[in-house]
Amino acid sequence: MAKNKDMKLKRTIENDYGSSPEEGFKIGTRETRAQYRAMLSMYKEQTNALIAKHDEEFEVVLLQAKLELLGDLIELSALKSEKEKLEADLSLAQAKMADVRVPDIDWFKLGEAYMYD
Repeated sequence: MAKNKDMKLKRTIENDYGSSPEEGFKIGTRETRAQYRAMLSMYKEQTNALIAKHDEEFEVVLLQAKLELLGDLIELSALKSEKEKLEADLSLAQAKMADVRVPDIDWFKLGEAYMYD
């Protein structure tokens, strides 16, 4: 015979999954959508951070290339001031690049290892 305690446990399951298969399906679908929306949001945040980091790295590389080119043409005094300006811009760009943080999402812990494929 079912005890009172067993009936309370069954009602907890009923509260979680609904009283009918249709209601349980709707609840499961809603929870699954919420889970995947959260995952897509994390992935979008990570992608946007990677794009921002790439832009900053590109700016640093661009300034370093300009400095190398100016190093070959440094004989003119007018170019010395340009080189100093580029060096200041380079240090500023490197500082900006260091400030960009990319979130590291551990998809294995979330049970979504296929995201690495």
